Amino acid sequence: MLRYALVLSVISIISCNSSNPPEIKELRTVSQISKELLDNPSDTILLIERRGLYILDENWSQALLDQIELFKLDSLSLNRRFDLANMYFDQADSEPSYYQKSYLLLEGKVFDALPEALLLRAKLNYLFQNYSESLNDINTYLPTNEFDSEAYFYRGLIYKEQGDLEMAQSQFQTAVEQNPNYIESYEQLAFIYSFNGDSLAEFYFDNALYIDSSIISSWYNRGMYHQSLGAFDKAKQNYKGILRRDSVNADANFNLGYIGLLENDFESSIFHFTVVINSNANKPSAYFSRGLSYKLNGNYEMAKQDFMTTLELDSSFGEAKTELSNLDSQKKGFIK
Repeated sequence: MLRYALVLSVISIISCNSSNPPEIKELRTVSQISKELLDNPSDTILLIERRGLYILDENWSQALLDQIELFKLDSLSLNRRFDLANMYFDQADSEPSYYQKSYLLLEGKVFDALPEALLLRAKLNYLFQNYSESLNDINTYLPTNEFDSEAYFYRGLIYKEQGDLEMAQSQFQTAVEQNPNYIESYEQLAFIYSFNGDSLAEFYFDNALYIDSSIISSWYNRGMYHQSLGAFDKAKQNYKGILRRDSVNADANFNLGYIGLLENDFESSIFHFTVVINSNANKPSAYFSRGLSYKLNGNYEMAKQDFMTTLELDSSFGEAKTELSNLDSQKKGFIK
């Protein structure tokens, strides 16, 4: 990641001369620098220094504001333009509109002397589904950056979106050769092998988790792989691995509930669907699935309540209508 290549040397200001060893000056505080900026608001050295301190403190929003000011002071600088685009990109998870702001800063610009800007623009074009433009930037970038695993990874994503799985596989493989700890590339390789019905998929899912067992998505993806093969015991092990890290994880609980239904373990399915509902009371599929579990477990009143709640949340939920109708017909049959 490019976050943040902006922690600059000015944070530790070092002075030296030919006769004396380097002297490391004491870091100043944000408040000290801010006070000086009141008198010199256009002082780029002060802005860069304060931005660096904000980054060290993980105060991304304030660091971004300082980068915006730096760009305003020299909007013709490609480095300033790239730094701002990069900061927008890195903060876009919390503010999606930043992707567009990042893209607009890079659109149509020539970055012959700043190849990392090409890669950032390629990533943005990929996100905006401009695959040809993204591929052009990566192809321009790679000849002088042939060991950059992220470039191969994104080129793999583009080929995958274009339906060329063979080329995608080749790019993801190159990415892990350049970076043996590239978890996302292992997962993409696992998806491709899984799609092709190749058991090597499990090897790549295992590699991703071996590198970092704390990543929930890796547990989930491996669980889904086993579930798709009908290997429910292995799938459950993965979902339970998630619950050891996040006991109320909705996806893991829902899938454990679903497997419980398939295995006629209705107490288990009711428990896990209830966890999902307690986390998100507006999920009609969870109410419907729990209702089905209640019905198959012989608790028709609770089943009816869940089917009715399903329809309150989604009046077009056809299966819930059918189940309610069946319950009503069954009840009338008993009365007769």
